[in-house]
Parts: sequence; C-alpha cells; structure tokens
Amino acid sequence: MHLGLTRLSPVSSVAFGGAIILLVAGAGPSFSGDLDVTGANVVGPVPFSEWGPKVEEIYQQENGRSDYSAEIHYDLGLYFYEQGEYDLSLQHYRKATEIDPEFPEAYFGIGLLFYSLGDDDNAIRYYRKSLEKNPRDADTRNNLGLIYYRRGELSSAREEIEAALRLQPDFPDALYNLGLVYYQQADLRDAVSTFLKALNLDPSYLRARFNLGVVYYELGLEDLAEEQWRKIQLDAPGSPLAEQAEQNLSVLDHDQN
Repeated sequence: MHLGLTRLSPVSSVAFGGAIILLVAGAGPSFSGDLDVTGANVVGPVPFSEWGPKVEEIYQQENGRSDYSAEIHYDLGLYFYEQGEYDLSLQHYRKATEIDPEFPEAYFGIGLLFYSLGDDDNAIRYYRKSLEKNPRDADTRNNLGLIYYRRGELSSAREEIEAALRLQPDFPDALYNLGLVYYQQADLRDAVSTFLKALNLDPSYLRARFNLGVVYYELGLEDLAEEQWRKIQLDAPGSPLAEQAEQNLSVLDHDQN
C-alpha cells in the first residue's frame, strides 16, 4: 500500500562520449512511469578535437570553410546540439561521418540527437551504427538500453544495460539504470543490490539513494527507507530531492501513527 508515496521515474541519463554520464548523469528527459519525477541516466558526448573548447570562436571566424576535419565537424555538431540548434548539429555530425565513415563518436552524437527529439527508431539505428564501429563502448550500450526502457521493452533494456556493465563494471549510471529496470520488473531485491552498488561507487548519487529508499519501503523495511531519505536531507538541504524525501518521510510518519 503506497499511501501517496512519491517515487522517482527514470530520468534518462544519457552518455555523452566518455564518461555522462551525466550528467551529467542526471540530466535528461523525464519519463512517466510508476516511479514519478526523475530517473534514468543518459550519457552524452565530449569534445573530440583539440579545438573543442574554442569551436564556437572558430566557427564564427571561418564560417563557410569546407576543409574542416571530421573531428572538428563532430565538435561543431556537439556545440550546436548543446545550443539546441539540432538541424545544424545533424548537418555537422553527418559531415563528420562522410569524411570518416569509421567515426563511432559521430554516429553516437546523431543517436543522442534523435533520442533527445524522441525519435527512438532513428536513435536506435545510429547507436547501432556506432556499435558496429566500436562494439565495446559502454556509454552507447547504456543509452541504447534507455531507449528500450522508454519504450517499455524491459527485457531489451536490461540486456543492453547489463552489456554496458560487462564492459565497464564501475559505471554508476548504468547500475542506477539497471536498478530502475529491476524495479519495473518487480525484482526488488536485485534493485536494492544494484542501487547499493551505484552508491558504493558514488556516495553522492542522490537519485540512487532516493530510489533505494523507495524500494526499501516497498519491501516493508521502513527504518532503512527513512535512513536513506534523511541522509538526502542532510546532504542536499533545500534541493528538490530533499523536498521529495520530506514528503515520503511524512508518509512514513503517517503510517507509524
């Protein structure tokens, strides 16, 4: 019986090319679901070329050049993606793949762009292309799993995220996302162990701590749930998650009285 307990719904933590994972693990679209406010983690790309930090300046000074390298077109694609200029972003990512058809990061960037637009079919297509070029990229596996999660294809989501963890066992965002999949599959014991693993790697992972409290609550372990939510209040006072934790603690107090 939930009595209005606030739950988190996976907010996609997409990988951006090397480590967001975001969030960076943490930024990303909010998915509706049984959990309720934020959720899964998508990883996103990082600048690839030596010009990455100055790519805007280069573009403004030399707009119209046709001899950029694939790496600079990739960085321009990332720059325009972050500015919300998706048409220009796609143009430069595609130019990068034309110059270098074996450039997995560029296909990854296109996949992330389509993911952000909610075009799951094209996102899957380009993530698969990226994996053809680099089958051992954990970020791409993680993000691909999140697309299947968003579509409610939990078995496929689990398969991809577990593949990410075989490639990179110390991947907190993938562990967090796998915990969300376990939760949705009503595999609460595995959800607990997976959220705990994420927290062992990153004790500041507040969303993992919040959802760990949710799962403890649903297992009837209310003292452990309270411990997790009170720790969020101590670690991040005034944050949205601390407010959610306060709501859940009020539910616990109601239950106990």
